[in-house]
Amino acid sequence: MTKPDTLARALATVVAPEYVQADPVACAPYQIHGIVPGCTIAPASLEELAAVLRLAQEHGAAVAPWGGGTQQLLGHPPARLDLVVRTERLSQVLEHEPADLTISVGAGLPIGALRDYLAPHRQMLPLDPPLPARATIGGLLATAADGPRRLGYGTLRELLIGITVVEAGGRISRGGGMVVKNVSGFDMMKLYHGSFGTLAIIAAANFKLLPLPRAATTLLCRFGQPGAAFAMLDALHQTQLTPTAAEYLNQAALMELGFEGSCALALRAEGLPAAVERHMTDMAALAERHSASGTERLNHEQEAELWLRIADLSQATELPANTVLVKLVGQPATIETTVAQVEAFAQTHGGQALMSARALNGIVYARLPVPTQPQALAALPGLQWAAGTAPDLPYWGTEPAGFTLMQRIKAEFDPAGQLNPGRFIPGI
Repeated sequence: MTKPDTLARALATVVAPEYVQADPVACAPYQIHGIVPGCTIAPASLEELAAVLRLAQEHGAAVAPWGGGTQQLLGHPPARLDLVVRTERLSQVLEHEPADLTISVGAGLPIGALRDYLAPHRQMLPLDPPLPARATIGGLLATAADGPRRLGYGTLRELLIGITVVEAGGRISRGGGMVVKNVSGFDMMKLYHGSFGTLAIIAAANFKLLPLPRAATTLLCRFGQPGAAFAMLDALHQTQLTPTAAEYLNQAALMELGFEGSCALALRAEGLPAAVERHMTDMAALAERHSASGTERLNHEQEAELWLRIADLSQATELPANTVLVKLVGQPATIETTVAQVEAFAQTHGGQALMSARALNGIVYARLPVPTQPQALAALPGLQWAAGTAPDLPYWGTEPAGFTLMQRIKAEFDPAGQLNPGRFIPGI
């Protein structure tokens, strides 16, 4: 077993000693599922990160990356945890080509800080995950995080054009570049998206950017019954309208946001002012035809605040006691049924579900009471993951297709099993 003091002394030879911690009290904030690492370290450069991972391999240390700590309840407790590598000092804008709409940033840069940097350039990376002041680029890539505007812009997977990672033995590896079309052969960048730090530690990433929209407006449509809301979504999907977000909110989610009602749709339009106005008019008419009990138009600060709060509904960092957050994935046509099943499940287990759904993407996030038998959550339709602190949670859904191939890739990239061992799927 790796001795923390021995490892810390070795690490202090490659990173300034003040950024190496082996004291249990100092390491406690970086615990993962209650497991406190023996050491933490914050390298300041790609070369320091590579040296850290070389030393970790020499000492047989199990390593977990840590960005903003917003996604650490996802996945199994680590099989072992000797060293947490913090990316907070890898937070620079490395290269920005405003005319080409491309940017390269360190993995430790929070997405909120990137928004602030890009705003004077009238550009954006259109991802709106929970807790943007803390959520880092590396963590969002590693966990395949999304946000409500996934409908209009996709995920980071579609926006990623280059990546730099450090593998288990300290080897630096790069994929893609700083131009939008530069990939031939197998696209290695996509391998790290959603890999949960099990193949390499992301050090930097390059993205294609988009211009900020000239106008953005939101229509909040309230309904007396979920069926009416989903009927409107079906009708919306058949039109030529292209909202950038269409979020279903159940009663508990509305209450959390400070609104009354049985359920609602939050519909966002972005683009040229005339196009946004057309969307507002046509979507309001659709809502009226589908028996909406009321519509409310939100602009500017009020609209931005609403979407920040909607995004935070799916945060997995500060869950109430005896609560689990689940992500369910299915076909858009099945989401109405899934929502009803989740509501019934929560009532059966003595509580209420708080749900937001990217319904036209087929994704539901739900906060639920932890059942007496947590494995009962595995019966929920399309369970992709569950996040929480209760023992025996079904942290992942059913075994994915290609599981054997995933094991082989893990063995190739990390034969000693030192990178986030056991977090993703046992054995990977």
